[in-house]
Amino acid sequence: MTGRVVIARIALREIEVFLPLSFLGMQAAQDAVDGFLTLFALSWTGIFLFFPLFNRDRLRVGDLLVGTWVVLNVRAASGTDLVAARAAQPRRVFSDAALDLYGIYELQTLETVLRRGQDDAIATVAATIRRKAGLADEGDDEGFLPDYYAALCARLERGMLVGRRREDKRAVFGSR
Repeated sequence: MTGRVVIARIALREIEVFLPLSFLGMQAAQDAVDGFLTLFALSWTGIFLFFPLFNRDRLRVGDLLVGTWVVLNVRAASGTDLVAARAAQPRRVFSDAALDLYGIYELQTLETVLRRGQDDAIATVAATIRRKAGLADEGDDEGFLPDYYAALCARLERGMLVGRRREDKRAVFGSR
């Protein structure tokens, strides 16, 4: 929003609600309030206070006049840490060659597969990794993939500490 729009919204809010109530309060303090003034100020304020309830987009009059929308931005809760979830269990050890097969993109895809927890996808991905890395199938896909994920995370993070970043499996390790 521009500064002009912000000032217009604030000024219109003053006119919609606070100005009539302030005027009514000032007149009440001086004992100069009559029935018409009270009715007018409360009606004016009521119309503008309840206006958002009677329009489709729930906008104030000020929002309609200056063309703004108030948007609620809901933040999604973070998922559980997949590496910490298996910290208490012994992990498999992978060779550098097996970990060099994949980069950040594949790591993110692997994380999505693990979070969804679909058995057929887990089995397919585990079989693909084993085949490409030349690893034996132990029949424990639910244990293998989190271990590979944790090892790949650690490998990629170590590489980033010394300035190497590997975006995907087609990138040469150490280049951008």
